[in-house]
Amino acid sequence: MNQVIKELYDMEAEAGVILENASLSKQKLLENKRKQMEEITTGIAAELEGRMATIKAQVEEQAKNDIRRLVEQNKQQTDQLNEEYENNLTFYAQEIVRRITEV
Repeated sequence: MNQVIKELYDMEAEAGVILENASLSKQKLLENKRKQMEEITTGIAAELEGRMATIKAQVEEQAKNDIRRLVEQNKQQTDQLNEEYENNLTFYAQEIVRRITEV
């Protein structure tokens, strides 16, 4: 009977060691998983930052091109209006005088 009790006690001790080892293994696995998640998160953040920088550069370049295009259009319109004014100055002056004298 003492032998059975001793064997049960030994089995209980072994079970405790097994449970402790399992707990340590679980903690190691959890720590490894946490580190992997941090690495993945860091990698994703770096990739997103790179993509955002690329997109920002593209948007800035597009904005510069749009501004250049608008400035050129504005210049062309201003030049056309100035040319029309210079070509028709006499006509406009005569028209203004005619309208003033009609009243």
